[in-house]
Amino acid sequence: MRHDAAALFLGFLLAAGCGKKPPPPPAEDTPQYREWKGGQILRQFPAAAGAPAVPGRLRVLSPEGRAPRPGDFCEVYLNGEALLRFRTGKLPDGHWPQWDGEVRLRAGPNWVDLWDSTGNRNHRHQVDTRQGTDLLFTPTAEGYDFRQEKTE
Repeated sequence: MRHDAAALFLGFLLAAGCGKKPPPPPAEDTPQYREWKGGQILRQFPAAAGAPAVPGRLRVLSPEGRAPRPGDFCEVYLNGEALLRFRTGKLPDGHWPQWDGEVRLRAGPNWVDLWDSTGNRNHRHQVDTRQGTDLLFTPTAEGYDFRQEKTE
C-alpha cells in the first residue's frame, strides 16, 4: 500500500514537470487588454458643436512575423470609439490581412489607439488634423511604428 502511494506521487511529479509550458491565455483574456479596453471611455470626448468632420485615411498592416496564436488580432479605437478589429493570422490564399479605409476625424486633436494582441500591448497616439490626415501603423519586431502624413 505504501509503495502504491509513493508510485502515484512520483507519477504526479513526473507529469507536472514534463517540460510543457501552459498554453498562453486567449488573446482577449489578458489583464492588459481588459484595462486598455475599459480605458477607452476616457477618450470619448464630444466634438465641439458645429465642428466639421475631417476625412482621413487609416492603414494598419498585419504583424506578419509575430502571430504565434491563431486568435491574435489588431483592434483600433478612434477617439474612444471602436473602429475596426481583424485577425492577424495568414489568410488561406497566403496573404497577410491588413486594413485600409476612410475614417472621419474631428477637426483638431484626435486619439488613435491600436491594440496588438501578438505583443499584448497598446500603441496610443494623439493626432491633430492640422498635421495630416493620412495615418499608418507599420509593424516592427517590438510593436508598431506610427506615421501621420499630410494628404497631398
